[in-house]
Amino acid sequence: MMNIPQEPAYWLLSASCLCVASLPALMRKIPRARAIAVVSLWLALCIATIWQSGLLPGLATTLISGVWGVILLAASLIFSGIKSMPNRRFEER
Repeated sequence: MMNIPQEPAYWLLSASCLCVASLPALMRKIPRARAIAVVSLWLALCIATIWQSGLLPGLATTLISGVWGVILLAASLIFSGIKSMPNRRFEER
């Protein structure tokens, strides 16, 4: 049984999963090719985490980074909509 808190490879892979999951929230436009590239890189990092650290820590990393990415993407979409809403309202008049 591995001692996960003392494994730097696990923490590096987990941090890279979080960073890659955060990328769509930082992009203004997300073309299909770039979205596929980000998702495939994220999946590759998650699979590497499962392969290196075992099933339970790998699934925890996958779940946490996936939820983090969805929350950030939703927040960025909401905030960009709030910023552009007054502009649209005044342009229509």
